[in-house]
Amino acid sequence: MVGALVIAGIGYWGYSSWQDHVEFEQKRIAREAKRETLKSAVSQMASIANAVTDWPAHLASEKRTRITPVLTAELQKLWVLERPILFLGNLEDVVINPDGTYRVVVEHNWLDSKYKFVGNTIRVALDCPESVAAPLLNAAKVQRKVILGSDTAITGQIQRIVIVGSRMIPH
Repeated sequence: MVGALVIAGIGYWGYSSWQDHVEFEQKRIAREAKRETLKSAVSQMASIANAVTDWPAHLASEKRTRITPVLTAELQKLWVLERPILFLGNLEDVVINPDGTYRVVVEHNWLDSKYKFVGNTIRVALDCPESVAAPLLNAAKVQRKVILGSDTAITGQIQRIVIVGSRMIPH
C-alpha cells in the first residue's frame, strides 16, 4: 500500500512538473512573439521616418561597452542631421509647454541595449504635438509592472543639443 502511494506521489510530481514546463514554454514563446512583433514595429517606424538607427554603434566603436564619457560634440555629429534619429529608452516625463505643445523626455536604457554607455546618461527631450504625446501618456498610465528594458521608441529630428547642468538635452 505504501509503495503504491509513493508511486502515485512520484507520478503526480512528474505530471505536475511536466505541466509547469509546458506552461513555462508557452509563456516564453508568447514573450518572444511579442518581442519580435515590437521589434518589427520599431523597425518599420524607423524605416518610414528614414531615421538613423546605427548611432549607438558609432559611439561604442569596436566595443559594445563604453566607459569613457560620451561627449556632446560626438552626439552633435551623429544627431544634428537632416534626418531623424531612432532613440530607444524609458519614458521619464511628459510636460506641457507654455505654447500648448508637449515635451516628451526619454532616457537611454543601457540594461537591454546591445551597446552600453556605462556612467553616461543620454536623454532626449522631444517637443511634439499632443497627438504624439497622448499615446505615451496613456501607455504610462496603464502599465502595470516595471519593464526591464526600453519601454519607448521615438524618432525625431534633432535640431540642437543643449547642456542642462551636467546633462546633454537634445531638442
